[in-house]
Amino acid sequence: MPTEHVNAFLIWIRDTGPEVLACIAYAVVIFIVGIVVGRIASKAITKALDRGKLHDEKMLISLASRTSRIVAIVVGGIMALDKLGVSIAPFIASLGVGSLVLGFAFKDSLSNLASGLLILIYRPFRIGDTVDIGGTMGNVIDLSIVNTTIKDFAGPIIYLPNSNVWGNKIINYTRAEYRRAIFSVGIAYGDDQNKAWDILQKLINNEERILKDPAPFIRLQELGDSSVNFQIFAYTEPGDYGKLLNDFYAKLKTALESAGYSIPFPQTDVHMYNS
Repeated sequence: MPTEHVNAFLIWIRDTGPEVLACIAYAVVIFIVGIVVGRIASKAITKALDRGKLHDEKMLISLASRTSRIVAIVVGGIMALDKLGVSIAPFIASLGVGSLVLGFAFKDSLSNLASGLLILIYRPFRIGDTVDIGGTMGNVIDLSIVNTTIKDFAGPIIYLPNSNVWGNKIINYTRAEYRRAIFSVGIAYGDDQNKAWDILQKLINNEERILKDPAPFIRLQELGDSSVNFQIFAYTEPGDYGKLLNDFYAKLKTALESAGYSIPFPQTDVHMYNS
């Protein structure tokens, strides 16, 4: 290496070196501070949310914690680069164009992500709830920021994109104070309808799973082709709804048959005339 180059290099180290080393040191310190601040912010947000109304929202707490940490690290990195004299304007400009392209490419995924965040924030349902989402009914077994997983009562596992979930009508049966069940039963035209009414009312009063408030009631639904049909409107706790549906019809049949009633079935009378 020529002597003049060595001298120039030594002069540069003597005049500029300390300043460059100081900038590098400052940049490293700034970046480390960003990491530390991110960890502190992450823990602080986690503790704050754990003590608040959202203490059960583990997924939302985790997302907020990670986001705060990443934001602090990114800000620290940008400040460190700026301290080193690296211009980030071209990077930001290219990032904007790239984000636009990625936005079009992952439009559906971003929609699911945004809908997932809204579901996590407003919580129209929780894991374990029985829901009906746009005609899909079952128990919620998992919830992520991308999709909602439901176990159908028939057995299959259904994965619903969160954009479809948030954009649909959501019926949450678990959070309801009560559920209404309607039972229909018929007696023959020759049977005593007042006595049948009393039998049905006694059966309702003795059924512990039927709530007294709202009060259940019976109405004469119609005079059918082959029977006089009653309807029973009964209200029950959401957890007892399926059990009541399973066996109450059997109790209705047993109670009426024990009182001498027969459950009529459709029949046709045929009249024969001699020509």
